[in-house]
Amino acid sequence: MRRYYSQFVRIASSVSLSVLLPNVAFSQSGARSGDEGMGIGFYFFCVVVAAGIIGGLYFWRKKKASFAVVSQADYNYQMSYNHGVGGSYDMDGVDAERDLEWLRKAKKATRKRETPSQGQAQSRLESTSTAASDAGIDTKAFQEKMRKLQYAQLPINSFSQLAKAKTYSPLENSDDPSLLSAIEQANEEYEEDESVRDLAVRILTAFRNRNSVEALSQIALYDLSSNLRSKAVTVLADFDHESVFEALLLACADPTREVRAAAARGLFRLSFDRAHAWKRIIEANDDFRMSHAARAAVESGIVAKSFDRLIHEDLKIAYEAFSLVSLLIKAGETDTVFEALRDHKDDRVKYALLHVLKVHRDPRTLSRLNDLRLGRSWPTDLSDRMRDTVKSLEQVAA
Repeated sequence: MRRYYSQFVRIASSVSLSVLLPNVAFSQSGARSGDEGMGIGFYFFCVVVAAGIIGGLYFWRKKKASFAVVSQADYNYQMSYNHGVGGSYDMDGVDAERDLEWLRKAKKATRKRETPSQGQAQSRLESTSTAASDAGIDTKAFQEKMRKLQYAQLPINSFSQLAKAKTYSPLENSDDPSLLSAIEQANEEYEEDESVRDLAVRILTAFRNRNSVEALSQIALYDLSSNLRSKAVTVLADFDHESVFEALLLACADPTREVRAAAARGLFRLSFDRAHAWKRIIEANDDFRMSHAARAAVESGIVAKSFDRLIHEDLKIAYEAFSLVSLLIKAGETDTVFEALRDHKDDRVKYALLHVLKVHRDPRTLSRLNDLRLGRSWPTDLSDRMRDTVKSLEQVAA
C-alpha cells in the first residue's frame, strides 16, 4: 500500500512541476506585457493544477483496486497451497460450532425451498388428471391406443419372410486313440459302471471334435444317470458351437430338474445367433426332428417367453422369437400359439402372432383360426386383423 501511495506522490509532483515550469516562463513573459497577461496566466495555472490533481486521484484509486484484487488472489493461492501441502489452515478466529450451526440452518432452508416445488408438481399432476377425467377421456382407452401406435413401429412388422440360415464350419472328426477309447467307455451298453463313464466324460471334455460332440450328446439325452447327463450338457455348452444347439434344446425337456436347469443356462449362454439355429432345424425338412424340437421348446417354457419377445424393440431378439414361432407352425405344434391368441393379456402379442401366421400362410392353421375368430367377440381392431389373416389363409387353401 505504501508503494502505491509513494507512486501517487511522485505522479502529483511530476504533474505540478510540468505545469509550474511553463507557467513561470509564461509569467515572466507576462511581466513584460503587463498586468493583463499575469491575470490570465494565474487562472490558467489553477485550471491545469486542478486537472492534474484529479487525474492523479483517478490513477491512484485504480491502482488501489487492482492491488486489492491481486492481494485476494495471492491470499487464496496461499491458502490452497497450505491445504494441499501442509494439510491445514490457519484456524485463528474460527468458531467451528457457529459455522456448523449456520450450515445446518442453510440446509434446512434449502429443504423448505424445495418442498413447495414438489408439492406444486404433485398438485399440477392431480389437476391434470382431474381435468382429463372432467373432459371425459377414458385413460385405459387412451393407453391402449398409444400401445397400438407403438406396435406399428416394432421390428416384428418388418419380417415378411424367413430368410435362409447362415452356414457354419462343422467340427472335424478325430482319430485320437484316447478319444475313441473314451467314446467306447462312455456308452452305458458297453460300460455299466457309472464312475468309469464319468471318467470318459472328463476325457471327452478335452476334445472339441465332431465325434466327441456326438458322444456327449448321447450321454446328455439318454444316459441313465442324471448326474452324467447334467455334466455332459455343461460340457456341450462350454464347446459353444452351432452343432451343440439341438442337443441342449432337447435336454431342456429332460425329466430331471437339474438337467433342465443346466441345459437352459447353457442354451442362453451360447454366443452364436440362435435364430439361425432354429432355421436350420426347419431347413432340415424332417417332420420328426422339427416336432421333437418344437415340443422340447414348449415343455421347457422357451416358447412362452418367446411370445413376449416377439414385440421386443431389439431387432435381433424379435427375429429369434419370430424364427421359433415359425418352427412351431412348420412342425404343426400350434396349440400354444392359439392359446396365446385366446388368452394372452397383451393385444400386441396377439397382433404379432397373427402376423407370423399371415407370413407363413400354413393352410393347417385356417380352420382353428376361423373357429377362434367366430367363437367369441373380439375388440374391433383384433377382429379385423383376424379376418385379414383368415382371408390370406383361404387364398392358399383354395
